[in-house]
Amino acid sequence: MVNQISSSHNTIRSGDSTQPDRIAQQQPVAAVSRVTEKKSRQEQQQSGLNGQPRSLLTQTTLAHNQAAQAQTAQRALRDASDLLNQLRQTARRSLNAQEGKRDQLQQSLHQLKNKLSKLTREAKYQDEPVLHHDLTPRLSGEQQQETFGIKGLRLNTLRNQDEIIRFQFESGSPATVRTMIELDETNQEVAQKFDRALSPRGIQVAVDKFGDLAFTVDKAEWPNLRKGVWLTGGGQILPSGSPIKAKLESHDKQAVSPDELSFAKPQQVRKSLADIERMLQKVQQALSQIDNVQKQVSADLERVVRTNSLKSGVINAQGDIEASWLEAPQDVSLQLIENAVPTLLAQANATRHNVVALLEP
Repeated sequence: MVNQISSSHNTIRSGDSTQPDRIAQQQPVAAVSRVTEKKSRQEQQQSGLNGQPRSLLTQTTLAHNQAAQAQTAQRALRDASDLLNQLRQTARRSLNAQEGKRDQLQQSLHQLKNKLSKLTREAKYQDEPVLHHDLTPRLSGEQQQETFGIKGLRLNTLRNQDEIIRFQFESGSPATVRTMIELDETNQEVAQKFDRALSPRGIQVAVDKFGDLAFTVDKAEWPNLRKGVWLTGGGQILPSGSPIKAKLESHDKQAVSPDELSFAKPQQVRKSLADIERMLQKVQQALSQIDNVQKQVSADLERVVRTNSLKSGVINAQGDIEASWLEAPQDVSLQLIENAVPTLLAQANATRHNVVALLEP
C-alpha cells in the first residue's frame, strides 16, 4: 500500500493531464510534523507505570499483568491461611488425643503440611512463583533479600597464622569458593574478603552491629542455599580436616518455612503451634501488602488511561501526527510515510479513521 502511495505522489499517469491542476486547486493542508518514531523494545522495558514515555497498550498490559500476579498470590495466601488454620486445630487436638487417635491425627498433620509445602512451591503466575519459602509474596519489581549468619565462625579467636577458608555448595555454581584470611586482619577486612570471594554466588558479606559476619542473598536463592553449605578451615576460624555442614541461621526470627514444621513429638507439636501462629500473622500482613499493591496498580492504570485519553487520534490539535504507537514494516521508512500523508489528506479529504486504515501495513 505504501508503495502505491509513493507512486501516486511522484508519477502522473498517462491520459490524465488534468491531474496536476486538480491537485493544485485543492485547499492547502496544514503542515504536518515528522512522525514520532517508536521507541526501541529495550527502552520500553526500562520504563513502566512511572510517567516514562511508553505506549498505552504496553502500559495497560503491564498493569494488568501486575494485577493478575497479585491476585494469584492473594488466592495462594488465602489457601495457605486455610491450611494453617486446619493445621492449628488438628495440632491442638493431637496434644489431648489418646494414643490410637493421636497417630491418626499425626498422619493428618503430615498430609496438611505436605499440601502447604506444595502450595508454597507451585503457586505460580506465568510459570513464575508468587510465594517465597516463608509465604512472603514474590511480586515483580520487588527485590527481597534474606540475611543470615553462619554458626561456628570464630572470628574473635586469637590467630597465629594465615588460614584458608573453603565453602562447598550442595547446588549451584561455582560449587567451591575459597579465600585466605591473614592472621592480623580485622573482622571488617575478613568480611571484605568473604564478600569478594562469595560475590559469584550472589552473596554479600558485611559486619553487623554485634561485630559478627552477616551474609545476605536474594530471597529466592535462600532455599537452594539451605540445601547445604560445607566449610573447611585451618583450625582457627573453622575446624580443619573433613568439611562440616554449616548451620545457616536466618536473622528474620518470624520467618518460618512449612517444611520446618514437625509434629512427631508433643514438644515439637507445641513449637510448631507457635510457628503456625507466626505464619498466620505473616500471611495476614502479606494480604494487606497485596491489597496496597492492587490499589496502586489500579490508580496507575487509571492515570495512564486518563493521560492518554486525548492522544488516541492520529492528528492532535497542533496538526502533529500522534504515532508513537505506529511501527512501520522493516522495509518501509517513516520518512516515506511522512511524505505520503499530506498528499493522501489533500486528495481524499481523509478522516482520521481513514488515514489510520491507509497507514496500516
